[in-house]
Amino acid sequence: MTGGEKENETVAAARARVEQARERLGETVGQLADKADLKGRAQEKTAEITTNVQQAAARTAHAVQDHTPEPVREAAVRTAHAVQEHTPEPVRQAAAKAASAGRARPGPLLVAGAAAATAVVVVRRRRARKG
Repeated sequence: MTGGEKENETVAAARARVEQARERLGETVGQLADKADLKGRAQEKTAEITTNVQQAAARTAHAVQDHTPEPVREAAVRTAHAVQEHTPEPVRQAAAKAASAGRARPGPLLVAGAAAATAVVVVRRRRARKG
């Protein structure tokens, strides 16, 4: 091998190392950018938590409904109708406004509903144990 060939090999090897370093640097920059995307990460976490809460609320609602005797459900419906008939109009309007706010931002409402349903299940189990 001549000096020129060795020099060409050395230059080619150096270029290859530089290209590998660029690739690694590009990957590192990409990873850092992903970590720095706080808004995106927060949105992903929020979506995950919302899904978990919705699933827990659905499971709890089904458990409560499955364990509620039919006469109790019928009484609840009758009571709801009676309350609605005797509720003054301003209170109904306020309730409707609160309901629409709940539909606009269901997260807090779901959490409150899950907590209430969980409380009902706990109370029922305690009463059942006391016999």
